[in-house]
Amino acid sequence: MPNRRFDLTSASKPKSLGTMAATKCLVVDDHSVVQQGLELLIGDIEDLELVGVVESGEDALDAVARLKPQIVLMDVRLPGIDGVSAVKKIQQVAPSVEFVIFSAYGDKRLLSDALAAGARGYVLKGSPPEDLVRAIRTVATGKAFVDPSLSPALLISDAGHAQSALSEREREILQLLAEGYHTEEVGRRIGLSVETVKSDTKRVIAKLQADTRTHAVAIALRRALID
Repeated sequence: MPNRRFDLTSASKPKSLGTMAATKCLVVDDHSVVQQGLELLIGDIEDLELVGVVESGEDALDAVARLKPQIVLMDVRLPGIDGVSAVKKIQQVAPSVEFVIFSAYGDKRLLSDALAAGARGYVLKGSPPEDLVRAIRTVATGKAFVDPSLSPALLISDAGHAQSALSEREREILQLLAEGYHTEEVGRRIGLSVETVKSDTKRVIAKLQADTRTHAVAIALRRALID
């Protein structure tokens, strides 16, 4: 299949959002049917803008530098480097970019690897389109979103024990992190130093057996430890 790589910034029409700018999205997927479907879906959503489509992780690195997307919709199985590795590489050069993994695969290891790499969202390709739109909007605000059908992969048998093991302050910190607050903002809101918030966050990650802060938030949301 020929390499399909283009940007849409010059051809796209401005959307009437008043003073609110649309969230810029980049699609990284090597299946033409998925590409076309996402073009139609995002093109029909007023607060989203598709700025480009590429087929590989290597092309994604170049496209992020050129097109400056806010959200990258990333497949996992790609030619060359895989999607999880691409997330890691892009974050090294563009740490402000957020990622939603859009994959046909929903096994626990892959989900865990993606969240550990820095992706904030994970949606299955068989999910309703509104779930993907909700994931993009949620991740754009700095919050985590995991496909509802994947919740069993984030649960362990001692969920009740994990909830009782978290202190009230630890749950409060998790709640604020889930709402998109940064460490400094969390500290100001609950009257703690940055160092204390970081220490408590590390302890929460360990208690929930998570790989990253985002992973811990996703686990807590699925277990209803936080709202």
